Amino acid sequence: MNFTGTTTVVDFDAEAALEAAASISDAEVLIGVEYNTEAFNILYVSDVVDTLYQDREQMTAHFDTIHSYVHLDFTERELFKDLFVDPAGVRAFVTYMGNMIAIRLLSGDDGLFIGLAPGSAVTGVVTSVEAAVKNQ
Repeated sequence: MNFTGTTTVVDFDAEAALEAAASISDAEVLIGVEYNTEAFNILYVSDVVDTLYQDREQMTAHFDTIHSYVHLDFTERELFKDLFVDPAGVRAFVTYMGNMIAIRLLSGDDGLFIGLAPGSAVTGVVTSVEAAVKNQ
C-alpha cells in the first residue's frame, strides 16, 4: 500500500516540499500529509507506516480522526503570536514521540504534516521545506 499522492488541498506544491524534506541526508521521511481546516490528503506513506494499518481505508479513517483536531495548529499559532513579543511569525511545530518526530509546518491557512524517523535532522528538514515553499 506504499503510495504517493499529488497535491490537491494546499496552495503550495506539497510534493516538492516533501521532496525537499527527503533530500536531507540525515532525515528519513515516514509520512507526508497536506491539510487545511477543511480537508487532508495523504501524499506519502513509507513501508514502516504502512505496516501499522490493515489497509488504506483504516489509515484514512485514523487520519480523519487526527484531522478533526487540526484547527488546534492554527489556534496555537495565533496563541504563540499573542504570547511572545515579536515572534517574527510562527511557522512550525515539532513533537517528539518514541517512534516518530511529527512536524507540522504552516503556510497561511495550509499545513504540511511530516512524520520523520527518530534521530532525523529536524532543523534541516524544516529549513529545506520552508525554502521549497517560498520558492514556489
